[in-house]
Amino acid sequence: MEMTMQSYLTPEEAAQHLKVDADEITALITAGKLKAIRIGSNIRIPESELESLLVTCAAVPAAHDQEEATAPEDDLPLPAGARWCSTRTGRAKFRVAGSIAKGAEIWPGKMPYPIKFPKQFMDALLSHFQGQEAPVGGKFDDPVRGSLGEFIQDKLKIKMNPAVYLAALLIDEGYAESSRRGYIRFRPKAKP
Repeated sequence: MEMTMQSYLTPEEAAQHLKVDADEITALITAGKLKAIRIGSNIRIPESELESLLVTCAAVPAAHDQEEATAPEDDLPLPAGARWCSTRTGRAKFRVAGSIAKGAEIWPGKMPYPIKFPKQFMDALLSHFQGQEAPVGGKFDDPVRGSLGEFIQDKLKIKMNPAVYLAALLIDEGYAESSRRGYIRFRPKAKP
């Protein structure tokens, strides 16, 4: 039996191909609109799925698109004390409990368990990036050097990369602002 190997793309490669942000690709995967596989902490998208998406994906009126963006993802349960937060593009939502100032828990996509960001981690992050423009570094298997994603993986010793979610929370709480594509700018001083 002859087996043919299919080509696979990372979410970042798929995003570059479609000229969108990687978090939009992740949102499509989470919503079940784009099939992907997970090998360990790595996500790979079969090239054929991306081609299929290009054929089947239809544009919708802006009002309809906005309506979808604000609806909680698949009616996921909201843990006690948690709230919904939107990604930087506003196309997906995620659950978060706590805050940048006190430490937070973030549930990316449909994850049943949160990723914990202790207060000490948040303090170190703010100190390290204060006043800088930094790449988000949302690539799961090899975030950009000097990025938020690299910092998370290095300091928390995790293989997962929730940088797009933490970047959105930093912006939501006023510690950073959206910058050029793929970057955020940290405020010069800690939020009052």
